[in-house]
Order: sequence, then C-alpha cells, then structure tokens
Amino acid sequence: MITMLPATEEDARELAPLLRAEDRAEIAALSGREPAELLVESVRASWETTTYRADGALICIGGVAPLSLIGSTGVPWLMGTDLVPVHRKAFMRHSREAMPRWLARYPTLRNVVDARYAEAIRWLRWLGFRFGEPVVMGVAGLPFLPFQMEAADV
Repeated sequence: MITMLPATEEDARELAPLLRAEDRAEIAALSGREPAELLVESVRASWETTTYRADGALICIGGVAPLSLIGSTGVPWLMGTDLVPVHRKAFMRHSREAMPRWLARYPTLRNVVDARYAEAIRWLRWLGFRFGEPVVMGVAGLPFLPFQMEAADV
C-alpha cells in the first residue's frame, strides 16, 4: 500500500542517495548539481509536493513549482528510487490524480525531460503531456525534450 504525504526537506535528503540511475543522470546532465541540493530546493520552491512510500520505504518525491511568481505556468517534477517500477500501477494511478489539481492551479504545466530517459517519457505521454522537438541544453549539452500540458486540452 502506498502512503502519500507532503514532502519535507528530510525526505529530499533521504531520496538523494537512493535515486534511480536515470534520475541521477538527468540531474547531472541538466544542472551538474548535487542531487540533495537540487531536491531540497525543489521541495522548498514547490506549491505542492508529495512523498510516496510503501511500507515506509521511499518510492519517489514529486511536485509542481511556479515558473515565476506572477505567472500561470507550473513546473512539474518527479525523482524516484528503484521502487517506482515495483509499485508501477499504484504510482501511475496516484500521479494521474494530481493532474487536475495542478492544472486548476497552473493552467499550463511545462518542463523538460532527458531525451535518453525512455521510461519517464512513456509515463509523461501516458499522463497526457505533449512533447516538443529535442533541445540541446544543460551543462552536458545533451538533448532534452520539452513537454507541456494545458488545462484547455484536458
């Protein structure tokens, strides 16, 4: 059974050493920053965050942050452990349930995903995000796919 609670900075620090290899690679390619630093910052900046656990074990943390203080665009994000695929069905159901709430707050949701991260791209497509053409970006100069969802499209 999955439990979901608002994410804390302690959750973010706990997640950092447990990150899936693909999430760690995405952070390194995009920002080059330490995962714990980036995760704590993401939790602090977000309007809503959720820590997903199964029997106390950390599965993932996700949330949505404002793109700017005065805008109507939210930046969805999620980082997880190797337990995400173990709890795939429940994780997917719960992540989909967040979309209407996030779109009510931010009529546009937008971010980028590492173009190498096939599983994340499949999940984002399943959630209903549309993808743009790859853009070379980040400290590693690798391709990232912009993705977006609008309340008007749902």
